[in-house]
Amino acid sequence: MKWDKKYTRLCVTSGIVLVFVVLILAVTGKKKVGPEEDALPVVVIQKPEIRNLVESVSISGYVEAEAMIPVVPFVSGTIMEYPARAGDFVEKDALLAKIDDEPFRQQMLQAQASYFAAKSTYDRVQTLFKSGATSQQNYDNARAQYDAAKAQYDLANLQVGYTEVRAPVAGTILMADQAVGGIGSQNSPVAVIADLENQVVRLKVPEKYFDLFTLQKEALKVTVTRPAEKGLYEDALTTATIENIAPYISPESKNFEVVCHLDQPGQRFRPGMYVKVQVAYRVHENVPVLPIQTKKMDGSCYTYNPETKSVSFMEAFSAPSDGAYFLVPSEYKDNYFVTDGQNFVFDGQKVRLYEEAVNEAL
Repeated sequence: MKWDKKYTRLCVTSGIVLVFVVLILAVTGKKKVGPEEDALPVVVIQKPEIRNLVESVSISGYVEAEAMIPVVPFVSGTIMEYPARAGDFVEKDALLAKIDDEPFRQQMLQAQASYFAAKSTYDRVQTLFKSGATSQQNYDNARAQYDAAKAQYDLANLQVGYTEVRAPVAGTILMADQAVGGIGSQNSPVAVIADLENQVVRLKVPEKYFDLFTLQKEALKVTVTRPAEKGLYEDALTTATIENIAPYISPESKNFEVVCHLDQPGQRFRPGMYVKVQVAYRVHENVPVLPIQTKKMDGSCYTYNPETKSVSFMEAFSAPSDGAYFLVPSEYKDNYFVTDGQNFVFDGQKVRLYEEAVNEAL
């Protein structure tokens, strides 16, 4: 019985060892990579692609209405009606708020009574003066009292009219934070109106770009982008026209102001929104370009020779860039460039391509 147990354990152990041997043979039966080849650095290569490259300046800013008009009442009092609503479009002279006019009507009636009395006195004295029955002084006093009473009456009528607060221009109500029962006064607008068809972005541009903007103003192309929530909507885009370039540099910030008018703001641009503004000043059409990461920190890069499977060092060179790609000299448009792994190679070194290394590992 003891022997049977020992024999069983021995068989099980031998079976496990056999399985391991089979697995090892299966793995080692694949193509082997020599130690020298396995030690070569792995790189990713790419040929330049042909596309347009736009040299530009990118500056952040905020959308503003070209004119934002706070509408304040000229008289103070309790708000009795308040039809203004944020987001509504209103025509010129549309009613925004109605202030209690009873106190002003009472003042108007008092002024009216004084005016009629002064007018009656003036008419009588004027008749006497023309007939020589009264003095010049009496006539002048009556005329002065009449003029003062008329001015008070006209002012009282104006104040009654001012109790109706109306839109001074056509536009969209951006803010309306009052309510019926509140107090309307000159210290607090009942609404803020703006023409959303005329929106601008005021850019603070670094001084080094002053010549570019002033000397090439007509050639500049402006694109305004409002970043949208990823996965929900696409970014909102519109072109813009440069309206004004400040003729001076701020000594504090060393910036100058550029005002860009949005050509077609549509429904997705509103005052206060953050935008990115790209000012293109030169376009290269159908040129060979490579991703900016092809260059090392010092601006140098490496080319790849498929015949020798080695890389060659290329000194840093100045080239137009759009921030994502740079222009490749035309004589190198058919060359392979190392776009990844260039920080771990040296001039003339043999390398392995990433695709080959992946295939060998499978």
